[in-house]
Amino acid sequence: MYPVGLGEVLPVIGSFGINIDYTVRLKLRLRDKIDYGILKEAVEKTRQRYPYLCVRMKKNNENYFYEENIAPIAVLHTESSIRLNAKETNFHVWCVCYHEDWICLDFYHGITDGTGMYMVLATLLYYYCENRYGIKDQTGILTLDDPILPEETIDPLEKLPTIDLSGRKAPEAVPVFSLAADTGLTKAAPQVWDIVIPESAFVSFSSANDASPGTMISILFARAIDALYPERKKTILSRYMVNARPMLHAERTHYNCLDGVVFPFTDRVKAMPFEKQCTVHRGATFIQSDPVNVYGKQVGMASYFRSILQELPTLEEKKRVFGQMIGGGAGAYTYIVSYVGQWKLKALSQYILEFWTHVPTANPLEIEIAAVNGKLFLSVHQTFLEDHIIRSFLRQLEENGISCQLRQPVKPDNAQFPEPETGS
Repeated sequence: MYPVGLGEVLPVIGSFGINIDYTVRLKLRLRDKIDYGILKEAVEKTRQRYPYLCVRMKKNNENYFYEENIAPIAVLHTESSIRLNAKETNFHVWCVCYHEDWICLDFYHGITDGTGMYMVLATLLYYYCENRYGIKDQTGILTLDDPILPEETIDPLEKLPTIDLSGRKAPEAVPVFSLAADTGLTKAAPQVWDIVIPESAFVSFSSANDASPGTMISILFARAIDALYPERKKTILSRYMVNARPMLHAERTHYNCLDGVVFPFTDRVKAMPFEKQCTVHRGATFIQSDPVNVYGKQVGMASYFRSILQELPTLEEKKRVFGQMIGGGAGAYTYIVSYVGQWKLKALSQYILEFWTHVPTANPLEIEIAAVNGKLFLSVHQTFLEDHIIRSFLRQLEENGISCQLRQPVKPDNAQFPEPETGS
């Protein structure tokens, strides 16, 4: 038995505090129909490579914790949403589903982030493609040939010092333009819009305007929202998620290790030429993701989390506070963009035709990006009925000569993750 780490308390305790199924579904369409026997063997080898992720979550009156789970990882023939940490998935926090030529990796976000999930996915796909297609290139992929290093199971936040936060003043809050409160949009059940963009053309366009693909997506959504609400009195504020492992020298950790770049689309930025807008955004990314700045923010966050855990004795109190922190994000940012980065494992890329990332969200608008095999795959999550923001974004692409394919909206299909019963 071991408790959730300091880097996990916000996503774990906070998500239960606001009743969000904090899971991710990575959906991949492969070149051929899935072979169940080969997939099951690949899943078993992947389980052996990541024993520290083969756990069951439980709870007591003070906290959540994990126990080793020696049961097989479930391999389910379904395209529907499933339940993790439940009987149907052998009480594991991840599983694999398949249907026709699709493989879905369902993962509990509380135990790892997108980078960690990509590590597991790479191992799974390697073993599947090794048997199915005969590939042998393991470059950049963790396999059973690689020793399990201690650094894989070290929570970098646990290693950070505790500082005195009593004298710190919270930064002055920027009035944020909220899609939930300031637009009159109709609150609705979450829906996901999937968009395919040719990667080469988009990368060329981004580079020509001094932007990376991820920051360009963020800029275009700011411009799309501004085009619809030009007379607003508040600032469009986006959050661009950043992998903090390199800054904390924790490249191998499986723990959630995220930071974020905040970008305000102010009147001053709006008045700039398009390329200058991109330069400002990219500059903000460089400055805010500087190792010194990230380290300082992470130390402050770790210290704050420790104080909450020490001051609040019961789990219900912790759920309330951490839940408020996660729920408060809905008003803290206009939208969120998350991009783990281009799929770098060339040996596997040729077999992946589509790659979608479906997530839960407490924010009215969240954009998840994947890039593989010459295409960008955007999954745009929204919690309102109207489609005019997505249409405005598509107009931004069209005006800049970028073609795309828009899929019909779907309901989120990420897994359910029921809160465990005390003592269960």
